[in-house]
Amino acid sequence: MWQKLILTAGSDSQNEIFKKQLSLISTEKYCEAVEVVTDESPGIRIGSGGATLSIIRRVLDKQKLKDLEGTKILLLHSGGLSQRMPHLSAYGKAFGTLTNNSTILETKLEIYKNDLIGKLPQNGGIMITASDVIEKMSSMKSLKSSETDIVIFGHLSSLEVGTQHGVFVMDEQSEQLKCVLQKPTEEEMRIEGAIREDGMVLTDSCYFMSWKFCKRLLKNPLFKLPITEELCCYGDFMRPMGYAPNLDYLQNSSPKLKEYRKALTEVFIDPNVEMSVLGENSFFHFGTYQEFVESLLPESSFGQSFPSLFKSNIVHSKGINTIPESSFIEYSTGVDLEVGENCIASGIDAGSLKIELPSNAVIFTMSLHMKKYVTIIIKIDDDIKKKREVVRWNGHDTRIDGKSLWEAPIFEMFETRIKSLEETLHQWKNGMTEMGSNRISICEAVKRHDFDADLEWRRVLSLL
Repeated sequence: MWQKLILTAGSDSQNEIFKKQLSLISTEKYCEAVEVVTDESPGIRIGSGGATLSIIRRVLDKQKLKDLEGTKILLLHSGGLSQRMPHLSAYGKAFGTLTNNSTILETKLEIYKNDLIGKLPQNGGIMITASDVIEKMSSMKSLKSSETDIVIFGHLSSLEVGTQHGVFVMDEQSEQLKCVLQKPTEEEMRIEGAIREDGMVLTDSCYFMSWKFCKRLLKNPLFKLPITEELCCYGDFMRPMGYAPNLDYLQNSSPKLKEYRKALTEVFIDPNVEMSVLGENSFFHFGTYQEFVESLLPESSFGQSFPSLFKSNIVHSKGINTIPESSFIEYSTGVDLEVGENCIASGIDAGSLKIELPSNAVIFTMSLHMKKYVTIIIKIDDDIKKKREVVRWNGHDTRIDGKSLWEAPIFEMFETRIKSLEETLHQWKNGMTEMGSNRISICEAVKRHDFDADLEWRRVLSLL
């Protein structure tokens, strides 16, 4: 059991939302205590690296090293706006629902309980992981050394996947870590010897640091103060590791960022590192809708790796009996609902209306303050963060210029959930009507979200 589970939050409001959702989860099965920590530098993006350093400092400021002996903490990076999966923007990626009727967080905790925590160094430390990733840990073997500073987990991945992740380069004879590449090109992987005989590469994910190593990390005065630069707990922490790291990236940093990176390099360049290779199909990212839809299918790599996790692609919903295998619907109602292929729906209420949900789309309804509702519909492959000279919505001219789909006030507010769905679908097919103050953006809808109202909606449906 973890002594503590810590979730990071990007703001105080997100912190409160996370706490409310955690109160609905039986975390006592997995950890003795739970804490949500807001980034300590308001208005400054400190990234996952800055958040990690501040959490470690909090822990070591409260407890002496000898008192942390045997203490294991799980740090889940869960801040951010989840813009690539906006139906989770108001809730957080950690609380996204899977086809096992549970959240990503609950699923992760169960896997870690069964296959990870008992194999970690018994002297304790901190496990660092992301909120939108599930790792298969069943192939993990017990560690060779009890004096390990850092345990890194490697996943067998294709070259294409390697270009989007950190890649471990191992010496074939000594099996020692040579260096870590960060989002390398295929040519870089070939030059550095990262490509194995089977044509795969070892990509990064979660990792574990001992308290002794964390103490060494905080000896640098720079890390004893609030972080003021955006740091990555993968790229900036792991790139200095290995017996022959490439440190050219230091020269491409701003003066202050370079100072932080050099300080990290001095510590991470010489730890006692042990690699645990988890094999192929052991890392599953739920950061985009394409990844989510691909993992829905029972015959997918995720489905085959975790066959027990697939129960239904209709979760906590009423009156909905059949949808395409490639689609997913949660916390929704309807008795005459026709759902297209590759469709994700959340929080919608079709009532007794005959409703057709389009294929290749994401549709979700949110409660807003002042008893209003807004339904968001976007294409599954829309890049909603990209600014556009002319904003088009399902091919229709919105008469909005210079904004992204995240910022554009496209979506009309209504008095009921049913009306919101019906009218927004009509506009999706036929184009927007008049502009006006009754339209808001996805960004504004997240800010005005009535979390308690939607939580009650979800609570009722989950009991049916």
